[in-house]
Amino acid sequence: MRFAEGGRRLERLAGGNAGKRSRTPRRWRTIAVGADPWRERTGEDEAWLREPGPSKVREAAQQALLFPATRLLAMPTVVGAEDLIHAPQPAILAPNHESDIDTPLVLLALPYAWRSRTVVGAASDRFYRKRAYALASAFWINTFPFDRGGGQRRGLAAAAAHLREGRNVLLYPQGTRGAGPESYRAGVAELALTADAPIVPVHIEGSALIMPKGRGLNRRARTKITFARPIHPRPGETPQELTGRMQQAIESVT
Repeated sequence: MRFAEGGRRLERLAGGNAGKRSRTPRRWRTIAVGADPWRERTGEDEAWLREPGPSKVREAAQQALLFPATRLLAMPTVVGAEDLIHAPQPAILAPNHESDIDTPLVLLALPYAWRSRTVVGAASDRFYRKRAYALASAFWINTFPFDRGGGQRRGLAAAAAHLREGRNVLLYPQGTRGAGPESYRAGVAELALTADAPIVPVHIEGSALIMPKGRGLNRRARTKITFARPIHPRPGETPQELTGRMQQAIESVT
């Protein structure tokens, strides 16, 4: 007994049993270490929004909200969309560009068999500057980030990957809104030649009155979306020659 009591007395003097585990707390206190690192993620493709579930939600949201609003503002007339049923996919959709409402107009005019397989190249320095912008554009109009750096090479490589995976790609040959007929670039033609994909020229008329560049929503107006017959790259054709044919096809449709 004396030895046992002496041992306990020594334990108390030494500070207790060092091998005894401390009791696990029932609740862990959350420590804030900074802003959510995912919130400001920029320039990354939100590819999960192209999965079957989100795609169905997108189609429902477009039919319920985006397309009715587009019809109300733009009062579109669509020409040539029925011919796309017999056109080959995947393909590059190449419209002229005058307004931010151009993309909803083209998507609205496309048959579902085309729209469900179409992704839209969106300038990463504009639509992917913040993750909120990226999520909104990817959800509503199925965008992917188009990097305009390096002479558009990185953006064209991303577009080519979508074509290889069987998706149609919507790209604006003029590069930006309201740039005029002299601003057609060879990037779309280079993509078509590299991927051996047809180009579907699209002419949009009247959209500049609705949402002019730098002025936002301006007024209602009547618009017209015309799909021309696909043009195919020719053997030995240069990007500049194909760009000239594409521009003529876009500007000559009525």
